[in-house]
Amino acid sequence: MSAPADARASAGIGLVALSAGAIGWSFCCAGLALAGLWRTERLGTFHLSPLLMVFAGGAALAWLASAAVLLLLRRRVVRLRLRLPLAFVILGATTLAFTALLFALDYRAFYARWHADAFTLDWTLQQMFTTASATYQFLVIGLRLYLPLGPLLLAAATPVLLRATR
Repeated sequence: MSAPADARASAGIGLVALSAGAIGWSFCCAGLALAGLWRTERLGTFHLSPLLMVFAGGAALAWLASAAVLLLLRRRVVRLRLRLPLAFVILGATTLAFTALLFALDYRAFYARWHADAFTLDWTLQQMFTTASATYQFLVIGLRLYLPLGPLLLAAATPVLLRATR
């Protein structure tokens, strides 16, 4: 096999590993949300499917973003013992950030009918405060759904992410 063919084959394997990791991490985070809702006896909520999709979508986007950041930092972080905690923090932070972002977008879509005309000063302020309040609500209410098993799953997923970004 020639060198370009080897490079294409390894790139294909890398994309498959990243995609499989994103899907796996999204199932883990949706499962955490489902377990948290079950634990707090709120499983009967009529928004269960969209809520699980927000957690799964945020996790999948976070996995891909974390992989991109780790690929960019791969040459900068020389010490091997620093890569694991760095990947742990990056995956955890991006998971929370992307899930909060999707929650805020859904929240904003609901309140958009009462917002002012687009691209006015009032509209801009309404967007900012709607996003800020949605993020606050996610951090207060939604963050609990990741606990107590979320950090354990994050610790288990971090080496998988590091292997996928080699």
